[in-house]
Amino acid sequence: MRYVAGTVTHTPPLTTGPRPRGGHEIHDDGTLRAWTVEHGAHEVQRALSRDGTAEVILVGDCLAGADEVRDAADAAARGHWHTASRLHGSYLGIVRVGRTLRIAGSRAAFVQVHWVADAAGSVTWSTSAIALAALAGAAPDPLRLLAEVTTWGVEPGGDGWFDGIHRVPPGTALTLAPGAPPQVERLPLPARTSFAEAAAALRHELPLAVGHRALSGKPVSADLSGGVDSSTITCLAAAHTDLTAVTYVDAAMADQDDTRYAAEIAAAYPGITRHLVDGRLVGSRHFDRLEEPASIPFTDAPALSVGTLGILGAQLAPAIAAGSTGHLTGWGGDNVLDAIASPADRYRSGDRIAALLDTYRLARDRRSAAHPVLRAVTASGRGNHSRALADLADKVLAGTALRVLPDTADVARWCGRLTAARWLTTAGRTALADLVGTRAAVADSAVGPGELRERLALEATGTEHAALDTLARTLWGLPMHAPYLDTRIVDICHAVPAWERRRAGDFKPLARAALTGLVHAPVLTRRTKTAFNGVYDGLRVNAHVLRDLLAGSALSDAGLIDPGAVLASLDRTIHGSPADLGSVHALVAAELWLTNLPTAFTTWWEPTPTRETLR
Repeated sequence: MRYVAGTVTHTPPLTTGPRPRGGHEIHDDGTLRAWTVEHGAHEVQRALSRDGTAEVILVGDCLAGADEVRDAADAAARGHWHTASRLHGSYLGIVRVGRTLRIAGSRAAFVQVHWVADAAGSVTWSTSAIALAALAGAAPDPLRLLAEVTTWGVEPGGDGWFDGIHRVPPGTALTLAPGAPPQVERLPLPARTSFAEAAAALRHELPLAVGHRALSGKPVSADLSGGVDSSTITCLAAAHTDLTAVTYVDAAMADQDDTRYAAEIAAAYPGITRHLVDGRLVGSRHFDRLEEPASIPFTDAPALSVGTLGILGAQLAPAIAAGSTGHLTGWGGDNVLDAIASPADRYRSGDRIAALLDTYRLARDRRSAAHPVLRAVTASGRGNHSRALADLADKVLAGTALRVLPDTADVARWCGRLTAARWLTTAGRTALADLVGTRAAVADSAVGPGELRERLALEATGTEHAALDTLARTLWGLPMHAPYLDTRIVDICHAVPAWERRRAGDFKPLARAALTGLVHAPVLTRRTKTAFNGVYDGLRVNAHVLRDLLAGSALSDAGLIDPGAVLASLDRTIHGSPADLGSVHALVAAELWLTNLPTAFTTWWEPTPTRETLR
């Protein structure tokens, strides 16, 4: 698995100690030692400021040129250290100013940073939580997994997937300075901007983000579902190079609008060679390839993508056959071009009349009674995240009745329980309530419910795409790219309030305003979105595999969830009930992750020679 790791000490330099197995040392100045694993030399960039007081090291999919990296180092020397985190791409950034180090991942969580400190004050950090768990002998945190499966809106904050392994939340940096304990420092957010200004910036930046990847001089490929997100990326790439584009359909999607739009785009761009992959013909379904869990590559976090391995293999086969060296996707488009409905945030901002009108329109669009939604929106003006989490902890502990059908009023709430909370045992409810109560004590009371959910959704998308990239590289040697998740693209789009990116009666207006003339025009005027519900066919066919997996659930063995309730939910889901689908899928991902977790020290680390030669 690809990752970066390092050790920081402000005591006399280390000359021995563990190093990543198979790692390549990229830095050693007596304070910071850093290694890459499975990265090419072109994926490491560095620059000193012109006055020599600051240094920048960037690792991963950073698309900036040498001059831009040098300018970032100069900016750091002037106190603007965060500039290094806002260049093109998704990457790890290390910034040294004097003797202070800052380490940050990408805003969309495609690259994350984890850390652990020892008794001597040295800090070991990595973009892989599993690597640090192996180093520290840390076990997975079952409550973090439990919260992911049974609740929504419960922010993990600095808690990682393993006990004692700290996480640097996206949008923050790990700051290490002499004589001071490690701190997590928030990066400044870009100033709010107008819709028109964001559209102009996106029109410039998104083609650059795609073009940097398409102009590698090597074969590339792309998803072409026919939806706005993947179609936009494919059209922008086709303006730079010939490429292989793949449209995947199953019985539920074959006659939907997406397929027609994909065919139109391929006909409009001569450089696109389109392959239509029909799951019915190739025999691919959801939850295929799970009979042998040991054959599934491990990822740094539980990955929903393990439920689509059979589909991914069929989808990527034409790209692999064409010799693709990178596959472009539309992942993240919903997070940046669209937004989560947020009338409560608009209400809290002071624009109350417009917020109430938004609420009426939302209730009408969802065919919901307006008054419960209005009450929830106005209540959010008096509430806050901390109070909402405290109320959630009380409901979890009491085991109060759950709604089965979706509640439109949830758009005005910070958090809640999923229907899978019915699985909780008494011990599970107690443990989960304690966890939620702990989060309530440190929650940001100023954040609005829409802002919180948008940030968590973006983070979940980035984390999942990182897992997808790991799976595709491991199984098929094919890197996956998501230009929408680049920090610069996220910054541009999220500088526009959510209620301007999502407008009643319109669909992704920011895409149309920014990209008209650059993308096949009919795509930008779409008002439909295909529902991907072919999952039920895969559930039925692979039911026996899923029952065997969930019957031996680690969370059940820990006494946190009732295995009988889990299997009953699985049976309802197999027969078409959507209520528990998300949680069943999340639990399958968590159980497979726990089954395959390689945390043995020798798998990840090896002794460092007495003194390595600088290189």
